Amino acid sequence: MKKTSQILIAGGSLLLAGMVQAGPPVDVTIKNLGSQPATMTLVTSNESSTYQIANPQPSKTIQPGASTFMRVQRVISPDVNAAMIRYTIGGKTCAFGTTFQLKTSANGIKQPVWTKTATPSGGAICTATITGTAADYSWKVEFTLK
Repeated sequence: MKKTSQILIAGGSLLLAGMVQAGPPVDVTIKNLGSQPATMTLVTSNESSTYQIANPQPSKTIQPGASTFMRVQRVISPDVNAAMIRYTIGGKTCAFGTTFQLKTSANGIKQPVWTKTATPSGGAICTATITGTAADYSWKVEFTLK
């Protein structure tokens, strides 16, 4: 009985520690503004891991004028999170990314920093916009491609 209690307490502690280590979640909306379907193309390990941990996972194909949604929360540190994804329309590609980091300044003050990127190739038009941030450091971002 004592050993069972110790195992349960240890397991609960590990679970709690894991929950504490999660960074703030990011809500990502991806919109296809093009006239053809956009297809997800996972090239980097960051894109693959984003897709794997997203809940819900974004659609692999986005029809013209439609959008898809994902929420990403990495369990690395409470001070960081990131989401990366890539979609292709014909020969046009947009690689998207967004990050959060809680940086400590030289005087010890913690400052939240959110970033977003939209990298086009093949003549694509890509945008990334942070549409909101919250007191708990969660944020929302919108990616568009055409």
